[in-house]
Amino acid sequence: MFEPIINILAYLGSQKDYSYIDRLGNAIDEISIMEALRDAVRSFITVCEKPESKCPSIDFQELDESLNALLGMIASKPREQVIKLARELSLKAYAKIKTFETSQAGG
Repeated sequence: MFEPIINILAYLGSQKDYSYIDRLGNAIDEISIMEALRDAVRSFITVCEKPESKCPSIDFQELDESLNALLGMIASKPREQVIKLARELSLKAYAKIKTFETSQAGG
């Protein structure tokens, strides 16, 4: 469900920019989650505008749907579940970093 979000975070992590994953993993409320994701998406778009970039293909319609689902979910859950979800997304992004490093090395 949140694959595009995880892919963006993992790609940025593969570029040695772990700040967005860390911010998400350390988020303590809905606002800090939204800020971390907003900044990650903005950075991804900026990096991937460059012709020499080897960014993964992201379906921005799917990304929009994932972000809307996530925002709806965190708006309706107790704080401890929101924090847990943010930590899980962060952990999944860290786990996927090597996938992007490997695909860039081969391409």
